[in-house]
Amino acid sequence: MALDRRRVQSAVIGHADSELPVVLPMEAIGLDDFRAHHAGQTYWCGVWLGGCGHQLFTKLYTDRACHFAHGPDPEHTSTCARKAAGVSSADHLYIKQGLLAWMAEQDVTATATIPREADGSIGREVLFTPAGHTGLRVLLSESAGSPTPLGEDSAQLVLGPELASDPDVLLRQGYVNRIQLIPDGTRRRIQVGTERHGGTTEWFDLHEVEFTDAGLTTPAVEEVRRLRTMRRPIGMQVPKAPPQQPRPNVRATRDETHDFPSPDRADVMAALEQAVGDGRSRTEIRRWLNRAEEVTRGGATAEENGLIRAAVDALLRLERAVGLPTPREPTFQERKALQRVQRLLGNLAEGKRLGFPIITPPQRRQLAQAAEQASAWLTDAQRAQVQAWQTASAQSAPAPRAPQPPVRPRAPRIPPAAARPSRFDGAGLADAVRDVLEHAARLGKTVAFADLCAQVKDLGELSESDQVQVLRRVTPTARPRSPKPQRPALLTALITTEAGTMHPIYRQLANHAGHHLPQQADCAWTDTVKILHDRYDNP
Repeated sequence: MALDRRRVQSAVIGHADSELPVVLPMEAIGLDDFRAHHAGQTYWCGVWLGGCGHQLFTKLYTDRACHFAHGPDPEHTSTCARKAAGVSSADHLYIKQGLLAWMAEQDVTATATIPREADGSIGREVLFTPAGHTGLRVLLSESAGSPTPLGEDSAQLVLGPELASDPDVLLRQGYVNRIQLIPDGTRRRIQVGTERHGGTTEWFDLHEVEFTDAGLTTPAVEEVRRLRTMRRPIGMQVPKAPPQQPRPNVRATRDETHDFPSPDRADVMAALEQAVGDGRSRTEIRRWLNRAEEVTRGGATAEENGLIRAAVDALLRLERAVGLPTPREPTFQERKALQRVQRLLGNLAEGKRLGFPIITPPQRRQLAQAAEQASAWLTDAQRAQVQAWQTASAQSAPAPRAPQPPVRPRAPRIPPAAARPSRFDGAGLADAVRDVLEHAARLGKTVAFADLCAQVKDLGELSESDQVQVLRRVTPTARPRSPKPQRPALLTALITTEAGTMHPIYRQLANHAGHHLPQQADCAWTDTVKILHDRYDNP
């Protein structure tokens, strides 16, 4: 297929004509959850995405973004002319489904259509026809032949987050509504935003928005309408202000009986200006704003009107967190490191509960590295536990045991030149490693060496040479049958570093087995991992 090399992130579920969209996570850890959530479902390059209608399959990668791919087409009999394949390429379907369901919750019967452009593209806009209400047009992008309409009623037109708004509409209406979709697990969540004059946009989830006769109504829209309909005559004669006094302290000007600010008009307006200018808390701004509205109930000057509107804007920004930085999500590596910290702390706590408060040097090193990578996401309790284990003795004395029968003295230590007898169950450890790796292969995953040591008891306590001996003995329980010759693939190829790359120990194992790797072995190792995943996915 001509466009198989693209990273297709969106599809529809069930069949080619389906309007049920889905977006594939780009990280391997997210794809595992995605496959579990959509087990047994099929994915298609749907016609409502502008696609070819052929079936798609998920592709898992650890070194690049996961994505959908078209099925094999060795004869090159079909060509996919889909114009958009990114994460947002199915947003029009999410919007159609989401807004229809939202209108139904408000007892509004509506239909929706998705027009197809002259060039065959689809998804530029979605048109809603609600019964008993004015129609709604959601415009997500513009084309060269159809620019953004100017002067259209902001209650009827909803713009995508990147489209430019009409300044005349902003000046006349006071706002323009927008729409965007944000990630929400394996789906995308709709948010409606209200852009006010000045360029700031406040975003709200659908449950905060109402559908009225005037169109989409957010809390910000209600506030704009309230301010625009408030009767506050300008130019009316106001009481003569007293002589200019030093600006009062906002917190000091109180009524001794009721703890209210002084009723003096000039002092109230000065205190409100100071609260807004100093960036005080929303409680204090609201208190002075209420007092300002009381003292100007009979009329306000242009300066007082401007100050009250500035206070309302400041209060809305504080209440809706507009302009505050959005906390970032942890990266894939940070999430993995946090999971390692939690697992190591759990293992150490369990050992302490059983009477063995011991932390080995490898555990101390693994805990320190994982805690450093996940430092931004650790809780105070976890930081305290990490610090306690880092300062604990590496070989704390275990709890007293019951008396044991006398044993014979140990034989003299064998000289280094002689062969050292085995002091560990190599076959048992190899079987345990095999079980962990085969389970990971069935899930389409790899296993970090530190995680493997945590799951296979005593493996992490061995020297590197003993660990190599154990891993050399790892063989599959039963090789998958295939009518075709299969390329040899060591199960230990699934062992990775903390970063998810090939572990150096695999080169030793591959060379010992006669699978000599090139100097740059990343591609060969990646192919081996894919072979193992395919074998255990389809035994």
